[in-house]
Amino acid sequence: MAIGDSELVVGLGLLLVFACLGLGIFGLRWREALSRYATAVELSEGAVLIVDGGEVVETNAEAEALLGAAAGKPVRALLDAFPGPASETTLRALGGLERSGEAFHLLAADASGRSFELDGAPRGGQLRLVLRKAELLGAELERTRTAIEARTDEVAKREVETRTLTGLLASAPVLAWNRTAEGRTVWSAGKIPIQQGVVEAGDAAAIAAAHATRQERQPDPAVVDDGAAKSERFRLEVAQGGDAEPVALDVIETTGPGGARLGLAIDASNALAAERTLARFVRTMTETFAHLNVGLAIFDRNQCLVMFNPALVEMWQTDPGWMAQRPSLREILDSLRSSRRIPEMADFYDWRQRLTDLFLQADTADYEELWHLADGSDIRVRARPHPHGSLAFVFDDVTERLRLEQQYRHSVDLRRANLDRLDEGLAVFGPDGLLQLVKNAFHEIWGTDAETVRNAMHASELIPLVRGLTVETGVRERLMSYVTGSDARQAWTARLTLGTGRIIGARFASLPDGSTMALFSDVTDSERIALALRERNDALEAAEEMRGAVLDRISYRLRTPLNTVYGFAQLITDARFGALSAEQRSYADEILEAAQQLRAAVDDVTDLASLELDSPYDEGAAPSLRETLVLTAQLLKKRATEDGVTLRIAAAESDAEPPCDAGQLRQIVFSQTTDAISRCRDGGQVILGARQGRDGGVEIYTSERRGGDAPFEPAAVDGSSLTVPFLRRLVARAGGAYELRLEADATQLSSVCRFSPATRGDAAEGR
Repeated sequence: MAIGDSELVVGLGLLLVFACLGLGIFGLRWREALSRYATAVELSEGAVLIVDGGEVVETNAEAEALLGAAAGKPVRALLDAFPGPASETTLRALGGLERSGEAFHLLAADASGRSFELDGAPRGGQLRLVLRKAELLGAELERTRTAIEARTDEVAKREVETRTLTGLLASAPVLAWNRTAEGRTVWSAGKIPIQQGVVEAGDAAAIAAAHATRQERQPDPAVVDDGAAKSERFRLEVAQGGDAEPVALDVIETTGPGGARLGLAIDASNALAAERTLARFVRTMTETFAHLNVGLAIFDRNQCLVMFNPALVEMWQTDPGWMAQRPSLREILDSLRSSRRIPEMADFYDWRQRLTDLFLQADTADYEELWHLADGSDIRVRARPHPHGSLAFVFDDVTERLRLEQQYRHSVDLRRANLDRLDEGLAVFGPDGLLQLVKNAFHEIWGTDAETVRNAMHASELIPLVRGLTVETGVRERLMSYVTGSDARQAWTARLTLGTGRIIGARFASLPDGSTMALFSDVTDSERIALALRERNDALEAAEEMRGAVLDRISYRLRTPLNTVYGFAQLITDARFGALSAEQRSYADEILEAAQQLRAAVDDVTDLASLELDSPYDEGAAPSLRETLVLTAQLLKKRATEDGVTLRIAAAESDAEPPCDAGQLRQIVFSQTTDAISRCRDGGQVILGARQGRDGGVEIYTSERRGGDAPFEPAAVDGSSLTVPFLRRLVARAGGAYELRLEADATQLSSVCRFSPATRGDAAEGR
């Protein structure tokens, strides 16, 4: 039980004393009321009625004035008429007086509410009734009745309080006693259970004696004086038998003005154990603080240093003996300023005042600041409330921690800068599926912005934003399960096609902490180049097949019969097979010469068809368009002459920039010129040239006329030649368009290979 419980018990005891005093006062008031009543009776004579045989036989003057002529009237009828219907109490009292002569004294009221006093007593063989006015007596009795009821309630309350106090003393572990001014114990009650038994009320005298002895040894107890009484609080130890430890008691004794003493005692064993535990805790905490690496300083409500640890002495580089003298916070700050162990302040005095003002509201103080000292160290200072209006300051040297944090932040910033310089769009999702990092390139690829895609955004919100942009649907579901899954995950890639035709390459991989990295790159150009390379490879394969077919056709259709003709011509000229005439010899020689010429022509055509001729230019060279036209004319001049065709190069507009690479250009010009020669046999004319087109591109053309301006057949325009489809395919592969056009008079035919400026630009980049 705490000290506050003992004070409650003392209060209950005082209530019991006050109850006894109240009963005495009630008796005095009752006697006083009866005395006043007797006086009032003596002062009032009243109206007198003499009754005999139930009728009034004699009255006095006051009766005549009050009741009129009452003689000879029945007394019961007279009483009924005067106060109204007689009460049962009045009639019963009157009957008792008539039968046994029992006197009575009653109060009654007439019809108007006035109070009267009615006395009845025997008078020899007659009855004597006295009727008096009783306003004063009635009022006094009413006040007395009210006071009695109030006192009765108070006495009942005091009885309840007394029973309660008695029950508490009987059941609660508390002792109570009352001593005189001389120290004699006149009353005691209660008991306190202890280890070896109980401390009962009989021990109150021993406790009081121990207290007296204690006062002799220690004359300065904790005294509380409220003017009317003074209280003493102290702790005593009561010895137990055997080896048991003494029982600690908390005692409070109140001394009244007369010297009487009322005392209470409760068991303080738990409180004593708590105090000892607290003392051990304080010692443990002190030893713990002594081994901490952070500095600790506790200042009391007077701003004086009451506790510090060795780490603080080392951090402040000050004398521990001086700190043990309990200097104030102001003195410590001044000393640290002189030793430059606090940061340089623009207004030191204002800063010091703000620190000392923390004690004005110590219960809510919350101070934290980073001190940058002159030696380069950084001290983080915190101030927090401490019991009883004191403050605890913690000084933590965070120099190394800040240095590592700066290095880490620098490393993070460097990596982030490197990531920002990449062209790929990067997004990182945490293990919980929330977006942790997104690069600007991601917004450029997907057309989003920092407001739409933000950090801490869940994957289930981000994926639908780009859902309508891609053609593929299975990637979205797989990515959602990949981001939110907890199983072992393998990296995978995907190819996404946007509605705009752009192609996005995606790679997804798990990070060591369970996060997911999504990397996106625009591979549209790469895909286009790959597609162009595949198409070119297909064209080269087709050309190779066609070349092989041409070579086979030439070998089978030309070389075989040519070899036969040549062989038989040699046999004819051989003398072993018979002599020839001069004319026959001449014919045979012409056959051999023609066969040789035809063999040379076939060899030239075969070499050109194979397109494996050694280039007259160095590898990687880019010959001009005019040089290509000149070379083609030189190669085909002999054939044109043999076919009776005049081949020449247009003088003007033949220095245009090549529209494609050298190999393609030679193949196109050679095929176009060969096809033109084949259509203009026997006196025809072919003009080969190049010019600027209307759109700024390049046009390679041939202008054809037949001998005698003979008209061309419509079949020539339809492209019945085998070379036209092959030529059209070559031009289309080089990014151009091929057109075969017959003029209005049908005597002139033109073939044109057109290349746009964009094609020329692509060809230039390829070179």
